[in-house]
Amino acid sequence: MNTININIRDNLTQDEQHLFALLNEVARQNKCVVRACGGWVRDRLLGVKSDDIDIMVDNMSGEEFANKVSLHVGASSPHVIRANPEKSKNIETAKSYIPLPSGKVQEVDFARARKEEYTGNSRIPTIQNASPEEDAIRRDLTINALFYNLSTMQVEDFTGKGIRDLVTNTFRTPKNPLQTFLEDPLRILRVIRFAAKYNGEIDKETFDAMHNPELKNAIRAKISKERIGTEIRKILKNPNPNKAISLLKSTGLLQDLLDDALKGTKYEGKMKQLDMSQNNPHHELSLWEHTLQVFINALDIYKDAEEEKRIIMALSTICHDLGKLFVDAQEHKPNNGKYPNHNNTHYTSYPGHEDESAIIAEHLLRHLKLDQYIDQVSKISKFHMRPHSLERDNASDKAMRQFIRTMAENQLHWLDVFNIALADACSKNKNVPPEVVERYNKLKDNLERAMNSMTSTTGASQKPLLNGNEIMQALNIPAGKHLKQIVDFLKDLQDSDPNTTKEQALEAIKLKFSNESLNFKKASLVKSSSCPKHLYDQCSETILKELNLNKGHAAFVLLEDLISKYPDDEAIARFAAIALFKGLCKNSGNNIKISQFVIDKAKCSLSDPILNSYAYGIIKKTSATINEQDLEEIKERACILSQGTFDKIIELLKHA
Repeated sequence: MNTININIRDNLTQDEQHLFALLNEVARQNKCVVRACGGWVRDRLLGVKSDDIDIMVDNMSGEEFANKVSLHVGASSPHVIRANPEKSKNIETAKSYIPLPSGKVQEVDFARARKEEYTGNSRIPTIQNASPEEDAIRRDLTINALFYNLSTMQVEDFTGKGIRDLVTNTFRTPKNPLQTFLEDPLRILRVIRFAAKYNGEIDKETFDAMHNPELKNAIRAKISKERIGTEIRKILKNPNPNKAISLLKSTGLLQDLLDDALKGTKYEGKMKQLDMSQNNPHHELSLWEHTLQVFINALDIYKDAEEEKRIIMALSTICHDLGKLFVDAQEHKPNNGKYPNHNNTHYTSYPGHEDESAIIAEHLLRHLKLDQYIDQVSKISKFHMRPHSLERDNASDKAMRQFIRTMAENQLHWLDVFNIALADACSKNKNVPPEVVERYNKLKDNLERAMNSMTSTTGASQKPLLNGNEIMQALNIPAGKHLKQIVDFLKDLQDSDPNTTKEQALEAIKLKFSNESLNFKKASLVKSSSCPKHLYDQCSETILKELNLNKGHAAFVLLEDLISKYPDDEAIARFAAIALFKGLCKNSGNNIKISQFVIDKAKCSLSDPILNSYAYGIIKKTSATINEQDLEEIKERACILSQGTFDKIIELLKHA
């Protein structure tokens, strides 16, 4: 129960007294009444300071009254924000900046009292002038429908419920809740946000209405994704947002948002329920219970962090295991009577779920127009399992330095990824064994020690001592996955001794590596059937002309004919991948056959970063047949030989 003081007048600051006296004088001169409304009244009744002052005028427009205020105080003309229903701005408001005795300049919003009438399924209401009583009724919550009359200096509660609800910390709509939500479904999110912010209870009738199935279509029809994303961001800015996230889940809104975000993707129609069981003795909590606990644990770690950092970590915890909704569970049974690393117990895992989580995070955040968080959240989701591997395998200092480097190269701080993993490890069961926390604290200490041993203060690698071509020439080897092993060795060498020279690096890799120890693949392309250059030039020119004329089908037919004659030509595969990339990503008709040709050539191409990069992009966008090992090798070659080309493909994938 809240303690409130209805006598606001005696608790006004000097600036507020001056401002309200000034506004009331202008109102008196113009024979109207003005009232402070909304959040300022609510917060002042709760004894909370607020600078968010909205003024409601009873018989003239906000712009007209604001102009009279500006003339009265000699201030600049108000800034008018015109009504724009298409952008969910249904009323016209005027914003004035009024100088105060303290030297502060107070921003004040002015608007006329109004009521809103909705017809049919329209999200755009008809706005009419209204009495204060009618204005109060159309608001989202009773506690936000309280007014402070600047003439009488009294609090006005026209719903008859606002003061009581404020005292009892109850959240309800002024009129029928289902009608309120159907008129503007965003109000559901606002109710959730306020209930979480003040840790109050939602009135039963209001709560039941929030679960009404009619609201699903209303949200899709009436509310822009920008408005939803903005409201979710506000929810995550609250000091204790876990209650809000729980309410989003219980109302079905979170599942619906995820469904909508994945429409038109490979995930559409394949999602399991958020509260699915994980079928794992090490995960006795359901997926949602686990996610919520990770959310709580992570935000406790970041309780003193900056607002934007907290939002990033909150979104990362929500997204980190979403891949489990789409990845098939893998049952682990005894091998020779033992269960590896799991204390001889049966368990279920979701291999590769972190990669899927990263992709889903991008879809979800882009859907909600929260693009500014995509990079960090998707990467944290992708890498959140790495610290678990370090802890489980009792990793060496070298492995820890590699982890720190990888995070830095992905513009992440290793500690953020570690903290998500720590929150994850402490959220598997209802009771967390003390030894779990001890093990991860030890890992953190070891990572900090490894970080301190590195020459870079950020963990990012210095300029490489040798590039890929220099390594291949020195050891007389082709490109391939083994190059990463050598590159990592050189990075660690550089960390250990920043003064290592290029000559010393060459000598070191010659001593450390040989063809036998690397066990690399030999290229298997049959070069004898290569397409003659004049024919290749002629065909490629013709295909490009067809594409420029928007004759995509014709271009694919020509290319398919060329492939049938020269099935082993790597140059044709490279040309196809570049010229027809967007078409190949559509995964339809004859495209699939050409895509597979490109991929098959990439699997054998150990030194072509362009072909490997484009092939990787096609694989990620289609259902092409390839095993995980081959996919990883193509990706490794693309990254090692040309990170720039690979990054370009990743960017293209966002729009393909």
